[in-house]
Amino acid sequence: MKKYQFRLEPVLKVRKFKEETCRMELGELLNELKRIDDQLTHDQEQIDNYYKIQEGALKTGMSAGQLQAFPMLVAGKARNIELLQNAKIRQEGLVEEKKKELAIVRGELKLIESMKEKDFAKYRKEVNKEIDQKVEEQTQNWLMHKNKG
Repeated sequence: MKKYQFRLEPVLKVRKFKEETCRMELGELLNELKRIDDQLTHDQEQIDNYYKIQEGALKTGMSAGQLQAFPMLVAGKARNIELLQNAKIRQEGLVEEKKKELAIVRGELKLIESMKEKDFAKYRKEVNKEIDQKVEEQTQNWLMHKNKG
């Protein structure tokens, strides 16, 4: 009785590797998206913080030069937020593309796995048939030997 061997096993291994790689790339893209979101939240909190500092400084007194710094700080953070929002949109697009690619890769992998399952079922059926034939032959031989003896 021969051992089961799937003829497309190398293809299956490549597809599994491709799916794993795609999952890792998707994870990296999602991590980058999370980092961008965290930075956006941080910058928005910083703008609120600048306004609070400015109000506190106005109550205690400050020079005109110091007062001029706050609008520049807020404008810089606002520009950074705008850039981060653009980066977030691009990153979300990349994530969607990678999700579509992963869906395609998963489909291809499922197809190969399904083929392997069908092939293995066919192999098991052949093996069981072979075993049944041997058992039948041995039973017949035993009955013939019993009848002779």
